[in-house]
Amino acid sequence: MAFSDDSLSIEPMLAPFTGGRALTLAKTVDYETGGIAVSDPLEGHLVQVWKTQIINNNTDIELSAELVTPTIIYSGADISEVSLTFDQNMRTTFSFVEGGVSKLRWYDSSVQGFVTTEFDAGVITPRVSLDDKRATQMGTNDIILAYIREGNLYFRMQRDRFGVEYLLKEPANSSGIIKIGMNTVNRFQFQLRF
Repeated sequence: MAFSDDSLSIEPMLAPFTGGRALTLAKTVDYETGGIAVSDPLEGHLVQVWKTQIINNNTDIELSAELVTPTIIYSGADISEVSLTFDQNMRTTFSFVEGGVSKLRWYDSSVQGFVTTEFDAGVITPRVSLDDKRATQMGTNDIILAYIREGNLYFRMQRDRFGVEYLLKEPANSSGIIKIGMNTVNRFQFQLRF
C-alpha cells in the first residue's frame, strides 16, 4: 500500500520516476509499465511500457505497447487528459477529462464489468497508478487515483471502490498534477504543477 496511515511521509524521499512513469510529460499522452497483454498478469506488471494517447480530434483514447497492436479503449467527445494504469489482473484503469469533467474508468468486481465514475466539477488533473507493481506486493498493492480540488491534493483507492476521498496535502496550492507513481527508491511520488 502506498501510504502509511493515508498520509505523506514526514521525510520526503524524492527520486526520479521509474518505468513508464519516467516518460510521462503530456496531458494527452501517458506511459505506464505493465504486463505482456491486457488481462494477462501471468508474467507480472513489469514486462513492458504501455502508451495511451488521445487521438482523432480528441474523441478516442488509444492503448498500445511494443508487443501489442494499438486499440481504441474509449470513445467520447472533447477528451483533454488521460492517465493509465492496470489493476492486479492487468485490466485497464484510466482517468480522463471529457468535456471538462474528470472521470475514472475501472473494473468493478461487484458488477463484473467496467464502470465510469464521474467526479464533481472541482476535481482537476486526475491521475492513476498501481502503487507497487512488484510481484511480491500483489497482495497488498492498490490503484491510487489522485487529483487536485481547490488547490489541495486528494486521493482515492481501489480497495474503497474509489468511493472515499482522502485529503493528502492542504494547502498544496497546486494548479494540477503532472504525474504520480513509483520512484527509483520504491516510494510513491507526486509531481505537482504550481
